[in-house]
Amino acid sequence: MIVRVRSCFRCAARFPPQLLPGQCVCILSGFVIASWRYRIKSKLMQDLDDRVRDGFMTRATSTGRARRLPPRDPKGGRPTQEIAALLGVHILDVALEQFIAHGVEGASMEGIAIAASVSKRTLYSRFGSKTALLVAAVEHGIAHHLRPIASTIPAGSTRDKLLHVGRKILDASLKREVIGLDSLINWIADHESEAGQAKPSMGAKAGIAIIQSILEQAHRNDGSDSSVDLSFLAAFLFDAFVTSPRQRILLRHELENTSRAKSDYLERTMNLIARGMPFLDEDCSG
Repeated sequence: MIVRVRSCFRCAARFPPQLLPGQCVCILSGFVIASWRYRIKSKLMQDLDDRVRDGFMTRATSTGRARRLPPRDPKGGRPTQEIAALLGVHILDVALEQFIAHGVEGASMEGIAIAASVSKRTLYSRFGSKTALLVAAVEHGIAHHLRPIASTIPAGSTRDKLLHVGRKILDASLKREVIGLDSLINWIADHESEAGQAKPSMGAKAGIAIIQSILEQAHRNDGSDSSVDLSFLAAFLFDAFVTSPRQRILLRHELENTSRAKSDYLERTMNLIARGMPFLDEDCSG
């Protein structure tokens, strides 16, 4: 403090002599107050930056678990890959919530940045544009629900695997947060030129891929006719197991959203399809 005051008096020696003493005091007081304000603001901004980068802000993600970024290296420098990956997941979680809550037009990069406690510069450096962030957030949300299904396919017949996967994807598609993705997926489909490589069917694409992997494994194991178009068959099965019953439940109200009703529907659908698919008919018990 003494050093600051002395510095101010040294500056006062440069004032024109015609200034009255009272004016000098006011000017000196202004210098001191401005200096204090600058230091307080800088301190607050530094504290906020430290809290964000050090991971003091924890957040419950869509998995229900709290994510916490590890403390940054006291030596500074670029964040580790682990911290960068956690920050990326955190941003996508927040962005998806913002897009679902406010819509594509209503959500802004500034609002997402504030909600995620990052800068707009961070968002643009990672994703380039709001549309690119939207596509990444939707893909992130879809993968969150489908990745566990793909990694927990049970052993058994091809028929059993397809019924299991179809039921799990159907159940996931009926969750409130997944229903909230519909409008975002439709927006991306309507703005395909802006969304780049995103396809209108991106919501179903990952589910179809899981079904196709089961079909490919079945063909490798039993040496079935390789001329079968597995990609078309996988899309057909996805529509039969997921798209159609989902519409019957949500839009047409012709099917109850109960475990028994869905299981019965999928069993009857599989029995019908298996009549034209020899490798599925062999797995059919009756």
